[in-house]
Amino acid sequence: MNENVEDANIDKNYLLDVLSSFSKATGLYIDAVNNEGESYFKANNVERSEFCKFIRSHDRCNEKCKESYKVASIEAGKWEEPYFFRCHAGIVIWAVPIIIKGVSVGSIMCGQVLMWEPDEFFFEELKEFNPYIEEFETLKEKAMNLEIVSPNKTQAVADTLFIVVNYLVKRNICILENKDSSRLLMQKIRQELEDRKKSDFHKNDDYNSYLKKERKLLSYIRLGDKVKIKNTLLNLLGDLYVKTGGDKNIIKLRILELASLISRAAVDGGLDAEIAMTMMEDFNKEICKVDNIECFFYEIYDITRDFLDKIFILGDKKHISLLKKARNFIMENYSKTIKIEDVAQYLFISKSHLSRLFRKELDCTVNDYITRVRVEKAVELMKKRELSIKDISISVGFKSQSYFTKVFKKHIDVNPVVYRNKLF
Repeated sequence: MNENVEDANIDKNYLLDVLSSFSKATGLYIDAVNNEGESYFKANNVERSEFCKFIRSHDRCNEKCKESYKVASIEAGKWEEPYFFRCHAGIVIWAVPIIIKGVSVGSIMCGQVLMWEPDEFFFEELKEFNPYIEEFETLKEKAMNLEIVSPNKTQAVADTLFIVVNYLVKRNICILENKDSSRLLMQKIRQELEDRKKSDFHKNDDYNSYLKKERKLLSYIRLGDKVKIKNTLLNLLGDLYVKTGGDKNIIKLRILELASLISRAAVDGGLDAEIAMTMMEDFNKEICKVDNIECFFYEIYDITRDFLDKIFILGDKKHISLLKKARNFIMENYSKTIKIEDVAQYLFISKSHLSRLFRKELDCTVNDYITRVRVEKAVELMKKRELSIKDISISVGFKSQSYFTKVFKKHIDVNPVVYRNKLF
């Protein structure tokens, strides 16, 4: 793929500031070039060496410099590491590739130095490299003023510059992806609102259907079901918009209420309570700054996504992986007879170790979590009128309907029959 740095959507000002600071700290010249060897920008307040200025003052030399840079940039991109070379005029430069998503889009050229004291052999080479320079004594004098940098130092500088450039590229990609994600989310929200305006949904309807979706959303958050969270939240916001008639003040109040409920559901799902409270403080501040319905909706969607991303984030990486696998196993097998032994065996760890993980990260036992999943799934099935309470209890893994009723009432505060009657 043939791309150039000009087309790579890099934050050029930020890159320029960092590279200028790097050049100032090292005293080395830095020049960014594209895949054709053409200069893209050079570090601020850093001039080419007097040697290079003299070379470039002659006919055809700029083209030769460009060709040297082009070849070096291609080699650096090919090997994906700094590439050292002697330019057409005979001095040392290294190319640090700019690689975005596996594609080389140019290089940072650094150097214009020597790695040895100039001697008679060097001057003989210099004359061979530059036969078209008539004022050779002047060229020789300028070569003697070039900075001499040891091989170890040039390698260290090149490696450091490679790390810096790669960090800047990754940072830039992350920023762009976040911007794209935000833009797409706002588009989805706008589309949802437009669709609702055109629908037959009446704002005078009561809030029963809205509250049902709200309960579903909180259930999905507790279980960490990202796909259903995304769809349900977007649909719920559309309902809210229609039912309030687009009243900004009412929408703002409902959004603040919903955010509090979501934060508590996220804590039930494993988010650290202190983190949740801090995030809610920031959320409330952001909501106070905006006065646009789409922005209200964006903020609630964004904090929900952040809540999910931060669940387990401070835990040990190995523990995070084990807990996610345990939760997934339970989600896939809740309808069967599963015990803590089954989950532990699946993960190849001891029961006691698994129990400690759940206690530490989720503040519940493994069996408590299995029961929570079953009750949440039972709530989903309640809307299917064709299923009896007994059918539902069996579907979610309870062998006894009476025990299911007891557990359901403990978690939902009413028995299954009463709950279902409220739905219809």
